[in-house]
Amino acid sequence: MRIGICIPSRGDMCIGTAFDLATLCGYDSRWRKDGDQAIYTVAGTLIFDQRNKLAQAALDQECDYILWIDADMRFPKNTIERLLAHDKDIVGVNATTRTLPVGPTAKQLKIDMEKKENHWYSINSKGKKGIERVTAIGCGVMLVKAKVFRETPKPWFYFYELPGGKTLGEDVHFCIAAHDAGFETWVDHDLSQEIGHIGQYTYSWSDYKDEPNKLQRPKNNGRKLPRKK
Repeated sequence: MRIGICIPSRGDMCIGTAFDLATLCGYDSRWRKDGDQAIYTVAGTLIFDQRNKLAQAALDQECDYILWIDADMRFPKNTIERLLAHDKDIVGVNATTRTLPVGPTAKQLKIDMEKKENHWYSINSKGKKGIERVTAIGCGVMLVKAKVFRETPKPWFYFYELPGGKTLGEDVHFCIAAHDAGFETWVDHDLSQEIGHIGQYTYSWSDYKDEPNKLQRPKNNGRKLPRKK
């Protein structure tokens, strides 16, 4: 089994992400001895174009899975092991935003047939266990079976413009396009609570407050890299 690790960026990778990527690859090589990894990256400013190119490169190299990792994420070394265990077509984390007030990135779509309206709701992972089927998640840390790309029409990644000047990003576009092709998206709540999103400091679910109108100030200006004891 070959897993293609795809990392879009604007040209730089956070040192914390690089550290976690190194430990992840080392752990995965020991745990999954009969498989291999391939790492792909491309720099640019059009994120949907980067993702389309990276996915195609991984498919051309006959990868069985594509693991999306954004260049500003923190994640455990056993991330691949845990996501593979779910055996889902699309499964990933509900990363938090990296600005205050901190909020979720996973979304659920509710359709009001009577009013002919669509409503998007954020999904809270704080304190939750297991996996949940959702409409869309971000690609910050997301594992996708290669067949999803082979059976979903291009472009896989683009964006939606909504009334009122709002925009739904390329990751939501992908999840909806995949759903239309017959694939479900799942969020791993346990893993979500171990993910960090690097901004002015590394944001995570410990920064999220249920009260949407209250800001929570970080107690520290940053989180230290883990050290081997």
